[in-house]
Formats: sequence, C-alpha cells, structure tokens
Amino acid sequence: MDELVLKAKKGDKEAFTNLILEIRNDLYKIAKSRLSIEEDIQDVIQETMIEAYRNIKQLKDPSKFKPWISKILINNCNKKYKKKKKENETHEDFDESYAYITEENDIDAINNTLDFNEMIKDLSYEERMVIILSYNENYTTKEISKILNMKENTVKSKLSRARKNIKMNYKGGIKA
Repeated sequence: MDELVLKAKKGDKEAFTNLILEIRNDLYKIAKSRLSIEEDIQDVIQETMIEAYRNIKQLKDPSKFKPWISKILINNCNKKYKKKKKENETHEDFDESYAYITEENDIDAINNTLDFNEMIKDLSYEERMVIILSYNENYTTKEISKILNMKENTVKSKLSRARKNIKMNYKGGIKA
C-alpha cells in the first residue's frame, strides 16, 4: 500500500484509485456506523475521496494513509450527521443490511456482518466507532485515539464499556 501512496502523492490517479479500491469496504463500514441513509453514506465517502485526493501530497508518512483517510471520513460523517440533525430529518434504523460490500456472495460473511450490526446497534456512537475501528479495522487504541481525537484511556474505557454492553445484551450471539 505504501508504494501506491507514494505514486498517488506524485499525482498518479490510477494509484489513488487502487488505494481507494483496497479500502472501500472499510470506509463504508466506518461511514455506516455514523450514518444510516445509504445516499448520505455514499455522499460522504465520495466527499472523503475528493478531499483525500486533493490533500494527499500533505500526507507525510505513507504508512499512515488509512488512519489519515479514516479521520477525514469521520469528520465528514460528523458534519453530515449534524447537518441532517439540524434539518430535523428522520434517520432510518441502523440495522439496514449492507451485505453487498462483500466481494463474493458468501452467506456466512453476510450473516456475520448482520449479526455484528445487530450487536452494536444499541451502543452509543463513540462506542460503535471504537468497536469498529478496533475489531473491523484492527487499529490500536493509540491509533483510534488519534483518529477520534480522544485520550487513549478514554478509548480503552469506551472499548471496555462497549464489550460489557454487548455481553450483557447478547448470549451466544442471541439477544438476551
């Protein structure tokens, strides 16, 4: 991925496109944790790609591309969420399926995705974000703290609280 970032920083559009293709599912999952309307999710991802393309030359460390673009995405999601909230629009429930993001039509993967969404839907936004960034994106607590602009101990507390809430609400993957 670092080679693609370096090429993209030099203006290689194809390298940037390949970077986005590599992380598109991850971007979708992050956006889905904040927004529930499919059109808003797609808009925010597109805005993020444009912003990242325009500013990639400012990225100093190529290995930090994914956390960097994730932070841009989260900021854009928060802006969209606040704008929608201000407009008093109603939002759909979080449990809407996004099974199409899997590249193969794997029923087990789709079911796991739906089960995961069901388990985290009752968590607060911040708890959902730390769970998704930790378990789906494999970020460390230190990386999550930078992405979400939180203290590392706060991230650890939110992870712990989220795990506890999931355990209280679900026994063996079934809602208690």
